[in-house]
Amino acid sequence: MPHNIPSIPGIWSSRSFDKVNPPVAVLIVDDERATADALAAALAVDGFQTSVAESGYAALATPQEWTPHVVILDIEMPVCDGFAVAGAMRGSHRFAIVPIIAFTSLDEADVVERGKKVQIDAFCPKGNSLHTLRKLIEYLAPVAY
Repeated sequence: MPHNIPSIPGIWSSRSFDKVNPPVAVLIVDDERATADALAAALAVDGFQTSVAESGYAALATPQEWTPHVVILDIEMPVCDGFAVAGAMRGSHRFAIVPIIAFTSLDEADVVERGKKVQIDAFCPKGNSLHTLRKLIEYLAPVAY
């Protein structure tokens, strides 16, 4: 039975999320390498294990022995946008239940309908403080202590 959607802004999914063992592994998918690297560095300072992929194809081709606990996914990417990437992830055994956060400069109203159709779990606007993104990650990949 689905849970109620929490009061954390940006949560789209009502499903429950499995507890994970630290460190929380985060895959950042963004065609702007400098942006992705800066985000990865900031999250690493907080103890997250991060990896960067510059395209949806690169994300899907990450080593099979490493599956992230959370995917932070840019929506506006050339060739294969974030919606297509999320759809491909949901269709794969490996990424089928991995929580996905849409991380974009687009307004939430512009992406929520398509995002929910491809089972994106949450939304965080680029340019916000990292506090919001951290809260989303903590909710989607709760650490087992």
